[in-house]
This record gives sequence, structure tokens and C-alpha cells, in this order.
Amino acid sequence: MAYLSDFAFDIFISYAHVDNLTASSRSEGWVAQFHRQLEILLWKRKGKRDSVRIWRDPSLDGNQLFDTTIRNRVESSALFLALTSTGYLESDYCRRELQCFSQRTRLDAHGLVVEDRLRIFNVLLNNIPYSKWPEEYGRSSGFEFHDAQNDEDCGYPLDPSHQSFELPLRKLVDAIDKTLSGMKARSRDPAPSGPDPATDLFSVYVADTADSLSTARKRLINELQQKEGISVVSNIPPPYEGGAHERKVIGQLTKSRLSVHLLGEFPGREIEGKPGLCYPQAQSELAIQHGSMPLIWVPQQLDRESIEDPAYNQFLDKLENGSRHQRAYDFIRGPSSSIVREILEKIDSLKASTNTHQDALVPAALLDTHFKDQAYAYSLSQYLLERHVQPYINPEEDDPRKNLKIFQERLKQVSLLIIFFGNVALEWVRERLATAVQIAIAEGCPLKACGVYLAPPRKTSAELQLGPKWLPVELMDNTEGFNAESMNRLLARMT
Repeated sequence: MAYLSDFAFDIFISYAHVDNLTASSRSEGWVAQFHRQLEILLWKRKGKRDSVRIWRDPSLDGNQLFDTTIRNRVESSALFLALTSTGYLESDYCRRELQCFSQRTRLDAHGLVVEDRLRIFNVLLNNIPYSKWPEEYGRSSGFEFHDAQNDEDCGYPLDPSHQSFELPLRKLVDAIDKTLSGMKARSRDPAPSGPDPATDLFSVYVADTADSLSTARKRLINELQQKEGISVVSNIPPPYEGGAHERKVIGQLTKSRLSVHLLGEFPGREIEGKPGLCYPQAQSELAIQHGSMPLIWVPQQLDRESIEDPAYNQFLDKLENGSRHQRAYDFIRGPSSSIVREILEKIDSLKASTNTHQDALVPAALLDTHFKDQAYAYSLSQYLLERHVQPYINPEEDDPRKNLKIFQERLKQVSLLIIFFGNVALEWVRERLATAVQIAIAEGCPLKACGVYLAPPRKTSAELQLGPKWLPVELMDNTEGFNAESMNRLLARMT
């Protein structure tokens, strides 16, 4: 069993198979040695053998397809270790694994960031320039396991039998241990990974700004804190180091309904370890990428010709005049006296939009799953998103009362319910169907369709007798691979 009970594996090791090749059939490859030493150190840290479960694909066939088995392993793992090398960057297979994990973590209850740590670990086997890192790594600093002596040197992976290998391995184990412990604590007392439209407090993230606008920022924070129903997050940085700062910012942005960024003539404080990049600019970029609704304000009299920093000048020009096809944000030029009014009007607009959104019940689906079948729910989530259906994953909680309450509240917000029937007992599925019917009738839930997602292993005919005849349940047989046709039939019933 994995250390985290809601995952099949604690760690997925993603690597290019060329990095595990060895000239001698008697010796163990580098990746295999790394895997073994990492596993043993983690077991020692936890004080028990087999306490942390690690998975990697031992196959040496570099031409194999990114199949369902590998996808399920990726999606059922808590952490992702990318062994970054020249071979890794050349592997489309490795990039698929990385993209798959990144997409899935944005949907699960833990999110991509735990406290101030990414769930993706960049383990550098070669001295790969930052500009070539996959975007999923963010600005994390990575863990160096190579012997490069300078920036121009590609270097070779450290010898696992050499003393120089021990220090970076210990640092990696420390980081993994803290992340796993943080996720376990969050599982015991789960908190929403994103904005909760049902909460009474409207969370506003106020970003760092240059000293020239610090007075306006303080006034805005004071005004917002005095308004009932609004909570303000404004204490980042710290942390000051680039990677830790980014992880902290992303974690707060995903919990906020609105982020506010005051930008002026000067770029602000430079980030530790990131020459040329300031905190206000970095937080603005992260908000556009990860935030729910960024609002960027600049003084009405701002003259970009007076800005001395060319990179910062180009950044502001792109914000104001560039294309916004990837992410939406508001850009406002105005006097400092209007900042508070602009923000309050935006909050009122977002609240009204949220209420309208809930009343209109845009296409949304509740994916009700036991932890045993959670990986299939993550895969289906991506398919639904591509068809403009908002998925909500509802894993079963340990506390039955809490589980029922969450199930009841989420059924009120969706028009489609999908229950996953894979490695769970038939009685569990029938009970969930019966509970859904009772809640839907008692609460007047707007359910239009209900489906049962049949996941491996194959089911007998007796197991397919689900629910009363008057309840139309679409059986979607995915026991031998994803069946898009049956899923589309169910989606058609939502309209």
C-alpha cells in the first residue's frame, strides 16, 4: 500500500530509457540504482520497509506507445519525478507522461502545489539550460545530479556509488518527504484546491508592487479588509527564493477568486536567484497562467517611454496591447483614487456572474468514484473538459457523514452524474445510485442524465442489473479501453 492511501503509487519516475543503458549486462543501470537508493532512503525516513511506493516502467523498448497502463500509473501517482537529461528532452514519450501528470493534478483535490512545493520534481542528470526546461517545471530550481563544472558544460550523471551522489539524494528525499507529509495532512483535513463558490468569503489576492505604488496598495488592502465578506491575501513574498516564491504564489492564486496587480513605471524588487525578474511581474505572469481572474492596473499617466528597463517595458506593452487568446484578464488605466472603486465593482460583477452561472447550470458533471477507481475519473475529466463540460471529481471520504454532505451539495450543481464501477463491489455502486435518487428527489436536483462508467475488470451480466427500471442509467463499457461513443450518448442527454 502507498504512503498516501488515496493514490496507488506515491512516486512515478519518468525517464528516458537510454539513461538506464549500461555497457555491461552484469551491472545495474543508472536509473535502476537511483530508484533503489531513493526508495531505501525514503523507507528509512518513514521508519518502515515498503512505506513509500515508487513505480517506473522497467521496459527497455523505446518505441512502445503511451498506452492505457502507463497513463493509469501516471494518473494514480501522487508525485512525479522527471529525470531530466538530453535524452529526456528528446523523448516524446517522456513529454506525454509529464503533460498527463500536470493536467491531472490541476483537477484533483491536492492541486499542482502542496504548500510551497510543486508535485513535479525536476531531477537534472545533465546541465540542461533553464530555457530548455519543459514549461511544466515552472521556475523551480531543480535537483542537480550531474558533475558539470560550468554553464557551458553538459556534464554526466553523478556516480551512484560515489560520495558526491549522497548529498543531492538527501536533499531530494527531504523535499519528497515534506511534500508527501503535506499531502497526507491535507487528506486528513481536506481543503478545496480552488475557489469555492459556496463560501461566504470572497478571497482577493493583492500582489506585490514597486515602492512607488506601495501607498496605493496599502490603502487598497485596508479598504478591502474593512468590507464584509472579503478576505485578503497580501503577504507574498516571503518566501523570497524564486522557486519557493512561485509555488507559494500559485497555491494562493488557485484559492482566490480575484487577483489584483498594481504596476507602474518601476519594476519593483528583484527575485532572489532570478536576475532581471521582479516580484510584481512574476506574480502577474503567474496570475494570468494560473489565477481565476487577474485584474492589472497601471496609472493613467504612465508613459512607457520613461521606463528605463527594456524587458519590463516590453512586458507592459504586451499586457496592454498583446493578444489575450490564451487567458483573459482585465487591464485598467486609471487614477490611483479610483483603484478601490474599480476593485469593488469587479468583485460585485464576479459575484453576480457566479450566481448567474449557478442558476443557468452550465454543463457540469459529477464524477463519483471510490479511491480504487480514481485514476479513471482523472482520465475522463480531460475528455469532458475538451467538450466544454466542467467535471467535478467526488472521491469517497473516510467520514460517511461528510461524504454524504459533499455528495448532496455537488448534486445540486450538475446536470450529469457518472458513477465509476471498476474495482469496487457491486453493492457500493447500487448504494451510490440509490442515494443519488433520494437526494435528487428530496432536493429537487436538476439531474438530466446518469451513467455508470464500467472500468476494468470485465463485469458479469448479473453485475449489470443496476438501479430500478424507471431510472434510466447509461452503462458505458470501458473495460477494454475508453469507449467515446457511449460517453457521447450520455452527453447528448444533457441537452
